[in-house]
Amino acid sequence: MIELDKITKIYNKEIQDSKALDEASITIKNGEFVAIMGPSGSGKSTLLNIIGCMDTATAGTYLLDGEDITQLKRKDVDKVRKEKIGFVFQNFALMDYYTAYENIELPLLVKNVKRSERKRIIEEKMNYLGITDVKDKIPAKMSGGQQQRVAIARALVTDCDILLADEPTGALDQNTGKEVMKYLREINNDGKTVIVVTHDSQVADMTDRTIVICDGKVVEDRVK
Repeated sequence: MIELDKITKIYNKEIQDSKALDEASITIKNGEFVAIMGPSGSGKSTLLNIIGCMDTATAGTYLLDGEDITQLKRKDVDKVRKEKIGFVFQNFALMDYYTAYENIELPLLVKNVKRSERKRIIEEKMNYLGITDVKDKIPAKMSGGQQQRVAIARALVTDCDILLADEPTGALDQNTGKEVMKYLREINNDGKTVIVVTHDSQVADMTDRTIVICDGKVVEDRVK
């Protein structure tokens, strides 16, 4: 379970009213499919980065499965992130000169997973996401939808509990975006907690719950 209590984030304390987040409080249960919405500059990506242990709060408390992340040392926070959280980004963040297989393999190399086990896991995720046909292609030779599915596969190979997606459909056409959201729904149905940051209400409508952020504050929290 994710529990954020009065999370505040200030990037420049010398500038008045520079709070990216202003006492934001959110609870997300295991297995939920949630959209975080808000206009540009609202603080939604900052919130996602704090949930994903990529950034730290200036004030407030963040509990992840009962563990107070705000009290951990940086190396311990990094360990939690690697074990429990996967990321998917708008621009895919793939290595340009690595094949799809090699991009997906990277997190497993970091964890020193044996070659035979890496192969099994990668092929399983590629089959699951329908991208076996691009196994040996570099990103430039793939469509946007294929690149995003490779990015999702890379996020899933470590068997993380939480998948965070920052504008996952932002660089895609509408039909391809719907296809990507369909895969995120399937991942959620398999028991993963999926959190999507978006400015698109149609994308948010494909989730089960929408949290709206404005000027760093949670202004709405609605369940479909």
